[in-house]
Amino acid sequence: MRYRCPAATWLRALRGSVMFTVGTVLLGLTASLPPGLRAQVEGGSRQQSPAPVVNGPLVQDLAFLAGRWQGGVAGGLFDEEWSSPSADSMMGMFRYMENGKVQFYEFMTIEATPAGPVLRLRHFDPGLAAWEDKDAALSFPVTSFAENQVVFATPDKSTKLTYRRSGTDSLVAILERSASGHKGKQEFDFALIK
Repeated sequence: MRYRCPAATWLRALRGSVMFTVGTVLLGLTASLPPGLRAQVEGGSRQQSPAPVVNGPLVQDLAFLAGRWQGGVAGGLFDEEWSSPSADSMMGMFRYMENGKVQFYEFMTIEATPAGPVLRLRHFDPGLAAWEDKDAALSFPVTSFAENQVVFATPDKSTKLTYRRSGTDSLVAILERSASGHKGKQEFDFALIK
């Protein structure tokens, strides 16, 4: 008959209890995740493949936007940063400042859809007070694409945003609006921050 150390038996029981508790907590946390992310966490067996792009460029074709960019206009400074493409998406953020104070932020994504990449953005005041409603991100599908240039526009074409990489260290963003009260064209010249 083998001798069993009481401390070893107690440690095995404790380890089993801890593993059960950790597993229960993780199960509770994953249940609150969105379905796609939950599938990845739970092993990926239910993960869906992204829908194929049937129109326009791939998100990877927009890699020319990636980097940390900075510029200014009379009385204000702005900076914008884009991640490199990954998982059929890019993340971006924009900040506008006057007199050393933030005036507003934009948080953006470019995501693959069956119709092509779509730029989605939301505006925020300092303190992250949202301008748009909770589920009302502005949506700009790609309307045209050429090497180092992409044009996004709202479905009603009232707002158009063009990005053009004009050199190794420069990016131009042109915002055109035709809706009443917001008509006009603004150009933002960015330099790459190294």
